Amino acid sequence: MENTVKIIPACEEHIEAACDIAIKAWTPIRSVFRRDLGDEIYESQFTGWQDAKRSGVANGLRSGRGYVAVANGKVVGFVTYRINEQTKTGEIGGNAVDPACRGMGIGPKMYEFVLSKMREEGMEYATVYTGLDDGHAPARHAYEKAGFQKNLPSIRYYQKL
Repeated sequence: MENTVKIIPACEEHIEAACDIAIKAWTPIRSVFRRDLGDEIYESQFTGWQDAKRSGVANGLRSGRGYVAVANGKVVGFVTYRINEQTKTGEIGGNAVDPACRGMGIGPKMYEFVLSKMREEGMEYATVYTGLDDGHAPARHAYEKAGFQKNLPSIRYYQKL
């Protein structure tokens, strides 16, 4: 499938499929969050995450810097990016590959595509943010495969008051 994947600018007709992919891709991540945080904190912090994720993905894809990966006429992934002219840094934003299509090289192909777009816009650096939890392991693997190697580890703590 990798050879038949095309990366194209996102259109309104792609939004729903990309949002569905986002929900499928983030559901296991949110399950890890629930496991690690417990029900009470999870529900206070992440209830309604699906609507927020759909909104964020849709906005990113409509930004003019949103792209979808299409194979055989079907959206199989999406990626967005932002640029910071001041620091000459492009940042990969919301992105995911349909879990049924993981391991086919689609993620790295999307990243290669947006990294070339960043270069075209004069960016000198690229960055991407992801979690350190088990749920984000596929994302970390894909980013490393795309050449991201330097990182600043981070962790977020929660406490019930």
